[in-house]
Amino acid sequence: MRRKMPIQSRAKVTSDAILEAAEIIVLNEGYEKATTNYIAEKAGASIGSLYQYFPNKDAIISALIEQTVSRIANGTRAVLRESIELPLEQASRATYEYLLHQFRENKVLLYSISKQTPELVELTKNLSVEKFTHSTNRALLEQHRDEIVVEDIEQALIILEIAVLANMRRYILENPAGMTDQEFIDSMVRLSTGYLTA
Repeated sequence: MRRKMPIQSRAKVTSDAILEAAEIIVLNEGYEKATTNYIAEKAGASIGSLYQYFPNKDAIISALIEQTVSRIANGTRAVLRESIELPLEQASRATYEYLLHQFRENKVLLYSISKQTPELVELTKNLSVEKFTHSTNRALLEQHRDEIVVEDIEQALIILEIAVLANMRRYILENPAGMTDQEFIDSMVRLSTGYLTA
């Protein structure tokens, strides 16, 4: 699913319009309706222009998922940097609140659309927020090393990233315990700080 990267500003505008049109269609009408012809029409671009930048529909959706994950990762890093001096519990809470909001806002792309084809499944396995924020997450834990009792911070971080993101996904898609957002965030903070400091 290789695609030509836009270099000139006009080309970037066209590429961005295609991605924006695809997102609107996917979110409002579903993955199946997002044909390349329909995306080009909604973007106000010719089908030839679309194919200059994206060889097929899944390349467009892949770029959209990449863009979304990158934006969430950048925001997560900003939250982590802003809260690095806070107590571990408060820093964790700020991060989880941000992630919950972002994952909920983008759940169709991140949790549903990403499962439509084997290529998209593979992409989302290799492209996840924690991979982009791992070093910043680690810096937060290192900042609180005196509070943390686990010996291997790297191992603890991997376990927490998996646990928190899996629980967020399940909460957003199913919420089996019928929790409120506040209850869920409180539980995630207890889970992570308890694991690190108990």
